[in-house]
Amino acid sequence: MTEFYITEDFPKSQIEFDKRFANERACYDYLFTINWPDGFICAKCGYQSYWIISKHVYICTRCESHFSLTADTIMHDTKKPITYRFRAMWWFTTRKSGVNAGSFRL
Repeated sequence: MTEFYITEDFPKSQIEFDKRFANERACYDYLFTINWPDGFICAKCGYQSYWIISKHVYICTRCESHFSLTADTIMHDTKKPITYRFRAMWWFTTRKSGVNAGSFRL
């Protein structure tokens, strides 16, 4: 089995996780940092200025391209709060004995 190493500042306990991702804003801020670690940069034109519209969609002010923080993730188009998804991923990725998928009704 391949070893998996977390190279970022990953919560080391449930308490740490709960503090770091206590609300939706914290989850979306995390996704923003993952997508644009050096700040927003449009993937199409390279411009760094943006507008934010509903549902955490960023629009480049130059070319007006749209970028969603949850696009191409399992969280895209979910009806449940993002905090539920983050918690489910935490449980699935940190339990050594595994987690029964039936335990989560997302």
